[in-house]
Amino acid sequence: MSISYLNKQVIDQIAAGEVVERPSHLVKELLENAIDAGSTKIEVRFDNGGRDILVQDNGRGINPKELALALDRHSTSKISEYEDIWNLSSYGFRGEALASISAVSDFELISRQPDSTVAHKIQSKFGEKSEVTTTQLPVGTLVRVSQLFENTPVRIKFLKTASYEHSLIKQVIKALAMINYRVEFKVFDGQKLVFQTPAAQSLSERAQWLFGNEKVFTTTKKADGFELEAVFMSPYDVEKNSKNIWVFVQNRWVQDKMIQSAVMEAFKNLLMHGEYPRVVVNINCPKDFVDINIHPAKSQVKFTDSQKVFRLVYHALEKALSTGPWKEVVDARKEWPSIASSTTQSQIEQGSTPITYSTQASFKDPQLFTAQFQKKVFPTPQMFADSMPLVATTTSDNASVVGPKKEITNVYWQQYQVVGQVDLTYIVCQGADKMVLVDQHAAHERVLFERILNQYRNGSIGIQKMLIPISLDFEAEQIELLLKHQEQLARIGIEWEQAGPASICIMGMPTEIKENAVIKLINQFVNEAEAVSTSYIFENRVKDFVATLACHSAIRAGQSLSHSEMEKLLADMDEYPLSSFCPHGRPVNLEFSFKYLEKEFGRIN
Repeated sequence: MSISYLNKQVIDQIAAGEVVERPSHLVKELLENAIDAGSTKIEVRFDNGGRDILVQDNGRGINPKELALALDRHSTSKISEYEDIWNLSSYGFRGEALASISAVSDFELISRQPDSTVAHKIQSKFGEKSEVTTTQLPVGTLVRVSQLFENTPVRIKFLKTASYEHSLIKQVIKALAMINYRVEFKVFDGQKLVFQTPAAQSLSERAQWLFGNEKVFTTTKKADGFELEAVFMSPYDVEKNSKNIWVFVQNRWVQDKMIQSAVMEAFKNLLMHGEYPRVVVNINCPKDFVDINIHPAKSQVKFTDSQKVFRLVYHALEKALSTGPWKEVVDARKEWPSIASSTTQSQIEQGSTPITYSTQASFKDPQLFTAQFQKKVFPTPQMFADSMPLVATTTSDNASVVGPKKEITNVYWQQYQVVGQVDLTYIVCQGADKMVLVDQHAAHERVLFERILNQYRNGSIGIQKMLIPISLDFEAEQIELLLKHQEQLARIGIEWEQAGPASICIMGMPTEIKENAVIKLINQFVNEAEAVSTSYIFENRVKDFVATLACHSAIRAGQSLSHSEMEKLLADMDEYPLSSFCPHGRPVNLEFSFKYLEKEFGRIN
């Protein structure tokens, strides 16, 4: 076979295959051009499975002398020198989009600049350009595409159903609308208006509009030239897939599994298996730290140090989530008015004592039962600790396990009055306008999880020494694995010694943890010890190990609790902002508004 140059038509079709795989990629390219032109309003129409598309904007327009040039390959206004590739301030730069699209469609480009009284038009039928003519159009640019891929029937064959292709187009538009929140978008699917986004003042405002929910939360972080902004919804608002984890790098929508993993890791212990959060992450970093030119459709990026980006996203989100911002807390430093309509004005004016509690033994306040809805404050006895034969209780720094009284400045759970217990499993509470059911096992599990995790991080885990050590038998190989990680296990409060070639004795364990929980964890650790080969991997698995301890030590469903024990549990929950979810992501509580109950009972319409 002899070597020869490909003809222009084949070259253009190959280029089109790289840049425009499917209609959604075409829409993305056209929208990016419109945004680069400084548009503040963009209208998009699509039909026929995305093979007919119209994009119109109010941007700066194209000089009529350059209309024909705009349809040539590698013609662009975005860069002029090689160095410009690494200092991009725009979306596009290769100059392939319009040429590629016009090569595989019946294409029309109309544009008018602000200082012109008429618009100019050029057409291309599958790569064959027409002359430039005059026409009418408001200031801006209009691109009309029809019969997409008509001259490449193989590509049509690989398109999916019209509804599927339309859903991909809408996803692309939402992504660009999300990050370009100052631009107004108007989108039509056929003749139907799908959505219209008003211009917003912030990323959170646009995310709030697109997520269709009143409450979104924002966190930002700046470090070493990196700027991160993340908008997220509460773990109650979840998806069944990852489609609402939106990742942007340098204001570009990208598909990055590493950043998605960082998001999921931050939400770990707040979501059940198969649940995904609603999150928007935008990262701006030094230009020499990221390569945005590794994919023809610019949908992927490559970082110089991906682990640094992972840690940035993970720590920023974890810190924001750790405050539980979705909970409507009450400031306990303020006077505490009654929430009952029957409470007198003098009671409201007097308020009550700031909320504090101690783990020392005390008694119930009998006045609780004489003023319905009136919140009373009282210390309550230590509870839920498993009764074990102990000889001493110590911590790594000789710190007190019980400690002095702790003042809670913001309360959530203690604002509810405990009514009783249902099925020996759920605590029934009432507030000003709703009834709340609290899963006692899930609630106590989260309390223990957070308590041990905090002590682990502070190096102050309380250890209860065993009067009678617990003996466990293993294979000799398993004993060797445990010996390699003896120090790591000690860091989470499990002290043990080798008692023989194939046995160990547990000498101490974290306070409030049951023997069965420690045995479960030791067996889990033996099965996973080979995978937990380094301290770094162990750190990543600590939450899983602590969750095992908490799960098997928490009070169980079917366990009777006294009134003061239930109130003490609510007080403990207020120590930890994430107490709305157990460590496995299950919700701790369900709420039923009084209005809902009245409607169900037919008291109101």
